[in-house]
Amino acid sequence: MHFLTPTIFCFPNFAYLSMRKILVVDDDHDILTVVKIVLNMHNFKVQTLSKPEEIHDTIKSFSPDLILLDVALGSADGRKICKELKQSNETKHIPVLLFSAHYDLINDIEECLADGLISKPFETITLVNTISKVIA
Repeated sequence: MHFLTPTIFCFPNFAYLSMRKILVVDDDHDILTVVKIVLNMHNFKVQTLSKPEEIHDTIKSFSPDLILLDVALGSADGRKICKELKQSNETKHIPVLLFSAHYDLINDIEECLADGLISKPFETITLVNTISKVIA
């Protein structure tokens, strides 16, 4: 008599090894919440930041693979922050995507050394695809 016992193969979850870290900087808490949810659903590890003056400390502690940076940050200008990051030896290797509701800012990408621009409002699939292409 043969007894067939089911064989269960347990594979470890290696998803965490491929999780890329995204720092999202925006002064709009609703945008931060939506972007975090969308990116988490696509296996990105997300840190949000609403105070641009804390960006350097957050970069040091979180070590992001990409920064998604709003242009209009209240009293701060994301383009200036981007340019500072891209001119610093410690952060110039980190891709920076600007996002803004002001479509006319496309011309400013080269000047501030950003790696791309995402226009608001954006389709979530466009956001994910753009980030994936930049950090591929």
